[in-house]
Amino acid sequence: MMAFLRRLLFYILGIGLGILIVLALFGDRDFDYAYGPQARVKKLFRTKIIDSTSLNHVVLDLSSDSIYYHAVTKGRVDFSESDTRKEPCGTYTLKFEYLETDYRMTIENCSDTVSVLDLTREG
Repeated sequence: MMAFLRRLLFYILGIGLGILIVLALFGDRDFDYAYGPQARVKKLFRTKIIDSTSLNHVVLDLSSDSIYYHAVTKGRVDFSESDTRKEPCGTYTLKFEYLETDYRMTIENCSDTVSVLDLTREG
């Protein structure tokens, strides 16, 4: 019985030291788990270059309190209204609420850039 407890103690110490070494080497990483289709599409919109020539609406600035930022972080992609396989650039429709108003934003996703095609108020 004493040999088992000793092995258990060494096992627990080894696991604890291993966890500490991994945390020390790799630190606190910012991981983005985009596994679902909603999350993958919105991550594309957040990470690609935005074609600023399409930002002709006053509220479409790129700050963290803008409509665009709110749409790509909190909105839902409506795949039934989107044409994801359109050539050369797919179009996506995002529906979201901003300042207690429902909006629909149509975004064009090209290989290098993202463009906002339309922003309409719903309801």
